[in-house]
Order: sequence, then C-alpha cells, then structure tokens
Amino acid sequence: MPAPRMPVHRRSLLQVAGALTVSGCACGIAGCVATNPATGRSSFTGGFSPQDDIRLGAEQHPKLLEAFGGEYRDPKLNRYLDTIGVRLARHTEYQQFPYTFTLLNTPIVNAFALPGGYVYVSRGLLALASNEAELAGVVAHELGHVNARHTAERLGAQQVATLGVLAGAIGASLLGISPGNVAQIGQTIAALAIQSYSREQEMESDTLGIRYMSQAGYDPDAMVTFLASLREQSQVEARSMGLPPGSVDEYNLMATHPRTADRVREAQAQAQVSRPPDARLARQEFLALIDGMLFGDDPAQGLVKGRRFVHPEMRFEFTAPPGFRLQNAPERVMASDADGAAVVFDVAPLRGSRTLPEYLQREWAPRARLVAVEPIAVNGLAGATGATVGQTRGGAVDLRLVALARDPRSVYRLLFISPRQRTAALEVEFRRTTYSFRPLTESEAAAVTPLRLKVRAAQPGDRVEALAAPLPYGQFNADWFRVLNDLPPGAQPVAGQPLKVVVS
Repeated sequence: MPAPRMPVHRRSLLQVAGALTVSGCACGIAGCVATNPATGRSSFTGGFSPQDDIRLGAEQHPKLLEAFGGEYRDPKLNRYLDTIGVRLARHTEYQQFPYTFTLLNTPIVNAFALPGGYVYVSRGLLALASNEAELAGVVAHELGHVNARHTAERLGAQQVATLGVLAGAIGASLLGISPGNVAQIGQTIAALAIQSYSREQEMESDTLGIRYMSQAGYDPDAMVTFLASLREQSQVEARSMGLPPGSVDEYNLMATHPRTADRVREAQAQAQVSRPPDARLARQEFLALIDGMLFGDDPAQGLVKGRRFVHPEMRFEFTAPPGFRLQNAPERVMASDADGAAVVFDVAPLRGSRTLPEYLQREWAPRARLVAVEPIAVNGLAGATGATVGQTRGGAVDLRLVALARDPRSVYRLLFISPRQRTAALEVEFRRTTYSFRPLTESEAAAVTPLRLKVRAAQPGDRVEALAAPLPYGQFNADWFRVLNDLPPGAQPVAGQPLKVVVS
C-alpha cells in the first residue's frame, strides 16, 4: 500500500468499467448495430461509436493507472513495450485509434485494455514471460479486444439489462416488491454484463491477436507457451494460499482472461495465417531488457518479506502470524491462512473522535455491538481495541479491532478475523501480531531495499534451492523459481543457461 492518498483498491478496475456507462445512448436497436471490420460480424454496441471509444478510454486512463500502481517508469522498457505495440497495431483494423501502451507498476500478472487503443501490461507479467514473442502475444490479444470493440458490446448489453430492470421495476411495484430490492437486482445484472469477457469474446481476441502477431512476424505458438507458464504460476499461487490447484486470484490473467491452450490452437486455425518465416522469438533481447527490473512490491507501496510487512516510506512494520500469507494491495494489506482466518491492515482518517476507544465505536464500527473496548499502547503508539461478532458465508466469525494513532488526523488499523471455533487458538498469535507493529527509525527505513530481477548464465553446480533463496515466497521459493525459468519439476539448471534470479 502506498503512502496515504486513500488510493483506489484493485477491485476498482470494475468501478472503472462501471464508470464507462456515464455516457448513455438513446437510439433504436437498428441504429445501434454495426458490422465490425475486425470480426466481420454485426454487434450491438448501444450506439457507442469508435470516437466514443477514444473519448471513454482517455477519460478512464488515469483511473486505471491509479488502480494498478501507476506507470512503471523505466525508459528502455517503456520504449520497448511501445515499439512492440506499434509494430502490432499497424496490422489492426481501427487505424484511427491513438494506440497507447503502458507498463503498470504492479507485481500482479495481468494485462488490460480500455476502449480506443489503451493497452496495459503489468510489470509482473514481464517477469513471467520468457521472450518477446510471448509479450507480443499478450499485447496482440488485448488489441483484439480493442478492435473487436468488446467494451462497446458490453456497454450495449448493460443498456439492455438496465431497460429490463426498469421494466421489471414497474412490474415489481405492482407486486409490492421494494425499490431497494429491484435496484440490487439491477446492479447484479449490470455487473455481470461488464465484469468479464465471454468465451466467444476471448476466442475472438485470440483469433485477432494471432492474426496481428503473425502479420508482425512473431511466432504465434508463443501464445500457447505463455499460457503454460500462466497455468503453472497460478497453480503455485493457489498452493501458497492453501487453495485447490485450479483456483486463481481474481486479478490473475487466468481469471480475467480464462483460456486454454486448446482454445488458442483453435483460434490459431480460425485466424487462417501461417507461421511467418524466421518467426521472431527474441529471447536474448527480451532478457537483456528486463535485467534489473523491479521484482515484487515497490518500496513506495510497502514490501512483503515472508511474514513481515515493511513500509519504508510510511516507516512502520509488522509480522503476520505463522501459516499466514501476506498480500499487498494499494488500499490495504491482508494476511490469511487456509482455514478462514485473516488479518486486514489499512490506514483510515480520524474524523473528530477525541479518543481512540471513541473512534472504534463512533467511526470504525458504529453499527456493531463492541465489547471489551479498552485503551492500549503498542511500542510507543497510543491505541484502542474492542471485539464483536460478524457473519460471513462460512458462518459466524469473531472480530478483533485494533486502532493505533498515526497522527492527529489518521489511524493505523488492524482487523483480526477468526472462525469462532478457532478464536481461542489464534488469540496469542493475533496478540503477537498486534505488538509486532512498530515505527521504523530513519536509518532502518533507509536500509530496506527492494528486490530486482537479474539475468545471468547458470554456473556449474548451480542448484534451484540456493538460487531461489532470495525470493519472498518462503517454502514456495523453489516452485516460483522454476516457473520464472521454465524449469520442470526435478530439473536443475544447465551450465550456461540464461536464468532469471532475484537479488536485493
């Protein structure tokens, strides 16, 4: 999490998408249907024109940047991504779009597109890719969404959903159903209409992406090889979180763009393009350019170091309980285990409460019945704590609230969540986490260094376990190292083989 501006949470990507609906359209159905030159099919776009795409993309571009850590500013990588994007965009159908390619400063592995030619690739995706052709395949796929105008289609679908909700509201009022319930139903339908691409849209984007990358001279098989890396990465991620192997984080590329290798090969056949002669992979050039890139969290947003979270700019640290995995997001930090317990940390404004016990009851949890509210002191910081009970899909949970004074206008907050049957067992570890929270001195903060990705040749005798030690994933370090370097289970590096290693 960055120093407080009360930044946008990653979930706000959906809010960005929702905000695209600000401009409505009043048109007949026939006037809202157009034949797309990229796909060759007619689609309902709600009257949104290509010029509307450009305007909406420009409006939402700053919001998406804020939601995903801003731009990663590395001149050579910025130029490299732009060069690849421009090379691919020459072969797209909508040449009037002002194509823009942005590298996002986030370790999550994903890529996005806004209408009108705004394409985004995360720093985490660059770290996972093995060559330029794999990166080009990702960019080409996003260009497919842009040129198929899938966002306009989803906005058109949302308009239809909204009309259905309005009609339903009229009928519901006759049946005595409350307007609040109707609105909730409407929001659900609208969210479903814009939240994710359909299977058909993903296939269409793969088909277009393969066409663009083949015409630009890239090996289209790179789409398939990168999907294999994505699958392995998401499986390691799931295991590290104690989840089934098929589970993926909602912001992983496998979740937002669900595809399989078979479907990409089918798209390759539909694209009706042949593999270009001397198809470009450019592995060495790619590895040379990502050498030295930031890996994992940016210090400006705080760093996860095993169970320890350190924020050198805000100058504090705390340690999560054993068995908990830390995840850093722009708006909050969360630690969770595989059995439903969690710790959530954030920073919140203090709006007039005179004491921290009063803050707990009046500002943080005004509707909860707090018990055992009392002042505490943690490593020189004044604080307060209280407890209550909450409800989740899995049943009742115990909640422990801890607020610590940051300055006269804001507080640090720790929320401890435990299934009721586990509360007693977790009490000591939750208390240790509370009292692990401490301010950092100026020299301690200055000594915190980020991780960087380095590329070097494997030496005789190099072993995965030793090379993986600097990674921040604990017992899963070796698994992550294998994913980064396309090493199958049990395999060891071969002398001279280029390796991506992580150093501090």
